[in-house]
Amino acid sequence: MLVALVLSAASGLSTPLYAAGEEESPGKAEPGPAVPGPVFVKLPLFNIPVIEGDKVTRQVTVGVAFELVEGVKAESVDEKKPALIDAFFRDLYSMFGQRSGISRVAVEASIKQRLGQSADRVLGPGIVRQVLILELLERPLLQ
Repeated sequence: MLVALVLSAASGLSTPLYAAGEEESPGKAEPGPAVPGPVFVKLPLFNIPVIEGDKVTRQVTVGVAFELVEGVKAESVDEKKPALIDAFFRDLYSMFGQRSGISRVAVEASIKQRLGQSADRVLGPGIVRQVLILELLERPLLQ
């Protein structure tokens, strides 16, 4: 800036020169309008026990978020969020219980499909664009 003032004084200009990319005003530029993008709603982690016979043999942890269709705000589903969490927990518990005899009960594609159906049932069809699996951990419990 000092160089610009010295150069402008030496060249007889009344306004200082600015380097490329510098703004004339000392304040910050006003932010532009917000760009609309997808809206995601993240749910708490689901910790689901897998029961075989009369023993808990594994625990599956699932982190879930869902993307809302364009034009739907996250606040609009807040009222039904507890019912959605309950439906997701029940579906995951049931799904893993049915699959408890196989080596891997947590299959991402099956979980996404099942939770998508639950979301449509609780929130109404056409509200959720897709279900995202953020975390998926299946671990055996030591007996």
